[in-house]
Amino acid sequence: MKKILFFSHYFPPEVNAPANRTYEHAIRWVKNGVDVTIITNQPHHPHGRLFPGYKNRWISRENVEGINVVRVKTYLTPNIGRIRRSVNYFFYMLMSIWVSWKIKKVDIVLATSPQFFCGIAGALVGRFRHKTFILEIRDLWPDSITAVGAIKTKITLKLLIELERWMYFSASKIVTVTDAFKNHIIDYGYPPARIKTISNGIDFQRLNVIQPSGNPIMKNNQFILSYLGTFGLAHKLEVVIETAILLKDYQDIYFLLIGDGADRKHLESIKTAKSVQNLMILPLQPKENIAYYLDLSDVGLIMLKKNRLFKTVVPSKMFEYMAFRKPLIISVPEGEATRIVETYNCGVKVNPEDSQGLKDAILYLYQDRKYCQKLGNNGYSAVSRYYNRDVLAFEMLQFIMSA
Repeated sequence: MKKILFFSHYFPPEVNAPANRTYEHAIRWVKNGVDVTIITNQPHHPHGRLFPGYKNRWISRENVEGINVVRVKTYLTPNIGRIRRSVNYFFYMLMSIWVSWKIKKVDIVLATSPQFFCGIAGALVGRFRHKTFILEIRDLWPDSITAVGAIKTKITLKLLIELERWMYFSASKIVTVTDAFKNHIIDYGYPPARIKTISNGIDFQRLNVIQPSGNPIMKNNQFILSYLGTFGLAHKLEVVIETAILLKDYQDIYFLLIGDGADRKHLESIKTAKSVQNLMILPLQPKENIAYYLDLSDVGLIMLKKNRLFKTVVPSKMFEYMAFRKPLIISVPEGEATRIVETYNCGVKVNPEDSQGLKDAILYLYQDRKYCQKLGNNGYSAVSRYYNRDVLAFEMLQFIMSA
């Protein structure tokens, strides 16, 4: 039985895209007869507080559907502030390297990045233990943090670029989530035959709609546009609030922003200051509640700021909306994500940071519900055929095992 040692900064019960991807791949690999051990943090993202039932021990172990999960002591910090998050990332690297020596039998070392130092940890352990190292790239660091202004000095940027290059060339093989990321790494001189794109996708086994407890939002003939995910500097969500103000006279058009992140307080302050009544901001939801709000929505909003880097990004949330037959309004730079929408005719494109364009797209779909339904059905057909997690996880496993 092959044994994979997997470094991942995030893992359930955290509910972000990297936690979901890691978990959904790993459970399928276990079912295919692979022994998977994941070294991860104590769950605390994004608020910087431990999830109920967890303690910040030096090492704790659990078994999650056959996955061996080893959690390390964590520098707890919310997902805001450059310095504290950097300490959190670096501390995880040190802890995960130390704990990895307690995992005696390893055939393959796998690390997923970002965050950046998670990939560095995998590269170092692979080298020290003379094991095959596989690197997964879900976003381009340091490019993505440069795009939101988080790197202030050229010296820091140059150092991170050199670390990035070293990390790539330490890997026997690399998995990327988009072809643009793959081409970026090939441009460094990395051999094309050793790199493969395995896109994000959907776990169709986990789409059951369960009404949340308490007082969830209920639909009363409203046309609901929702954004579910990270409230980050990269997403420019104040554009959604501006659009809601432009549409205030349409009493049955309603906006939901659901999630958390560095920009949350800023968004709440704008909503309050401008007395926006047709938009609600809800906190990050447990994984089991997400399907309810996807199903509740009429249209899914996919938002990114105007920056050339984001041409390479495909937000994983768009596949979830497609799986629920919801049309997309995609307000991102022209690139991989917009090509998916064009190829499968599953949504409407809007220039990023364009509230008037977003308003026009919303009214276009609002006034033609049959077209909405057509776009939603097209999206479902595409995601069920090309973005099924069962198929993608098996492709990735085959690629890893052939190293």
